[in-house]
Amino acid sequence: MHIKLQSTVGDFDASFVKALRKFEIVMEAQGLDPSVYVISRDRPQFTSLPFFVRPGGDGYNYTVFIDGESFTVTKASDLAFLDHFEQLCAGAIYGKPDGGSLFRTIGQFFSRVRAWFDAPLYENPKK
Repeated sequence: MHIKLQSTVGDFDASFVKALRKFEIVMEAQGLDPSVYVISRDRPQFTSLPFFVRPGGDGYNYTVFIDGESFTVTKASDLAFLDHFEQLCAGAIYGKPDGGSLFRTIGQFFSRVRAWFDAPLYENPKK
């Protein structure tokens, strides 16, 4: 089974779909079920940034749903999102250097993703 794709802004790029299918094979080989994932692509909510701040255009919001959990990121293109998604999944798929998996459950995966997205971008240096 494949990851389900949804979009309110047209079809996904063909090269993205092809690369995603290859990534699904890796997921399945490592015991992850791609069919429980849904990727949704929508227009970003805030597109009023000046061009020099977003030279690649406004991009898209990509939301990943799995087992009642979700997270959203904004990326410039389908392939940029896929690269980001693969990096997030790398711990679950490839594991730690000692061979143990970073994420034993989907809940652990989302806990880690939430922690990354909730982390402040900038912290004041301690005086």
